[in-house]
Amino acid sequence: MAAAPAPKEIETLRQYVQSLARLYGAPFQSFCYYALKIAHADEEARSFTQPTEDVLEHLSVGLGIPIDELRGFEARRRRNVVRLYAELEEWLATPEGRQKYEWAFPPKS
Repeated sequence: MAAAPAPKEIETLRQYVQSLARLYGAPFQSFCYYALKIAHADEEARSFTQPTEDVLEHLSVGLGIPIDELRGFEARRRRNVVRLYAELEEWLATPEGRQKYEWAFPPKS
């Protein structure tokens, strides 16, 4: 079995679990059922907006990621979005960045 990849910088927990399901060749709903014990009918649980401690525990054990890190998944994602946006604004403030941006996204007239 392939090692689980690290989550991407701005990935939600749901997106991360979806990527794990793809990695293991399983449909998302089935992966959630067999690996995380989320009932097929429980779409709210599969949103991963407020995962239960049981779901976090299954993920933690299966992935080797500390449960506290999984609890902070959304906060980490928000910090990364803010940081990346600040980096983009900094780059756009340079003449080269502004020129490349305007080339890629010409103003509509």
